[in-house]
Amino acid sequence: MSASLTDPPAPKQSPVTRDVLQQTAAKIGICVPAEKEDEFTDMLASAREAMQQVLAMDDYYPVPEVQRYPRTDIATVASGENPYNAWATKVVVEDVNKEEAEAGILTGKRVVLKDNVCLAGVPCHFGTDVFTDWVPQTDATVVTRVLEAGGTIVGKATCESFSAFGISNTSALGPVGNPYDKIRSAGGSSSGCGVLVVIGEADLAIGGDQGGSIRLPASHVGIVGLKPTFGLVPYTGIVSNEVSLDHTGPMSPDVLSNALLLRAIAGTDGIDDRQIAGTPSRAHVPDYPALLTAARARPGALLQVGLPSDATASEPGQTRKMRVGILKEGGMCQAADPRVVECVTRAARKFEDLGAEVVEVSVPGHVQASLIGRVQRFSQANNMLGRASGTRQLYLTDFVEKVLPWNQEKFDKLFANSANILINGIYADEHYPQLHGKTHNLFRRLRSEYDAVLENVDVLVMPTVPWVPKVMQTAVYSLGMLSPPEGPDDLRLPIGMQLVGRFWEELTLYKAALAWSDACNWKEL
Repeated sequence: MSASLTDPPAPKQSPVTRDVLQQTAAKIGICVPAEKEDEFTDMLASAREAMQQVLAMDDYYPVPEVQRYPRTDIATVASGENPYNAWATKVVVEDVNKEEAEAGILTGKRVVLKDNVCLAGVPCHFGTDVFTDWVPQTDATVVTRVLEAGGTIVGKATCESFSAFGISNTSALGPVGNPYDKIRSAGGSSSGCGVLVVIGEADLAIGGDQGGSIRLPASHVGIVGLKPTFGLVPYTGIVSNEVSLDHTGPMSPDVLSNALLLRAIAGTDGIDDRQIAGTPSRAHVPDYPALLTAARARPGALLQVGLPSDATASEPGQTRKMRVGILKEGGMCQAADPRVVECVTRAARKFEDLGAEVVEVSVPGHVQASLIGRVQRFSQANNMLGRASGTRQLYLTDFVEKVLPWNQEKFDKLFANSANILINGIYADEHYPQLHGKTHNLFRRLRSEYDAVLENVDVLVMPTVPWVPKVMQTAVYSLGMLSPPEGPDDLRLPIGMQLVGRFWEELTLYKAALAWSDACNWKEL
């Protein structure tokens, strides 16, 4: 008998069976009692149907203003025009309203983006060939802010594979060479950003930093890089490594231009809840360049701090000498080159000649930071597996769809470090489910140690990387120039001095850095 038009539709056969139910429960070592199997199977089938319905809905991304900021001249870069492999993709994005653009603080500035920053309509490689066809459909908040400030985005810079390595030899686009010696590391993972700034093909860059990925290339190629206070710059629309570690920030040839870019991109965006308590609104972001310029105009003011710190303080009694602390443990690692440690210490002592007070300080827990950080990074596997973190933010679900599901072909394309993080993270979740939480507890303890020292000093100084840039083929992985320990003696390579300050006191760091760079030529140390 045929069905009539008035008959109700036959129920869909769900793939959720009692076997699926029990297989799912078995993943955490349990079994649903037999008398409850039918009930739980029905509930799981209903839940699956809800999941399917949500997945079928259109996703919701911020809509990019491609009419006002069109993307033109999108192109890969021929190897002959890309000698360091620093370019991932070239493009021109700028405001068609020239009058508005010329009024912005970044007018005339060419800005390049690390290739994990979403730029709608422009391919994003993320340093890998696990996928080769991801074209983001939205703009990162920092992109919008650069364009609104009158800057011109000129392209995407090569980054390391899954942004997971500190040497510049892991990108599927090829190794990024150091401009001082092409066979040596340019640092990572924002490797291309650093190189394009130092060779003058970009005026400014926006990098990303979880475990040093802005600071390492800044040190290795001799530019200024800032890892801002966590959340000061919104991470919205940037591929995440691990939500609790994600930072994005400015890279530049000098201190003032770094402060200018930070001024343009900092402040809350209402989407990214990495922006913790204390993050200023856009209207309340300090005018770092103006404050620095005002302090620079008064002799000695850059190395004075107010109570509280205020570059505009000028009344007697309102200021005191800046206190600079040389971190005793800063050069304590097995691979440290004593020449680098000595050079950075000598450079830090120059603050005393410039009017600051310089003391040696100790944070004993600093020597454990790399171990704790290494273990914490294993949670990056959750992002590689498409597991949402539970925070309120913009999730790049189109990126997840490109990565998943993992298979042997994709796994074989991972650089060893990324593959290792994936395996380590899966193992840690299964065997040590409390581990990620414990690393955060231990980092809070470590931060309390730093905070205690920073109650008595305004800035901590240590080597950025305690060794000279290594030859990439043999590498396990800016402030002075040293020859590599293996020679040749006439090859001089940058090393970096890292300044660390309290949360929200970027201005103090900028003042110290500007005072030092005004008085000293780092290439002559």
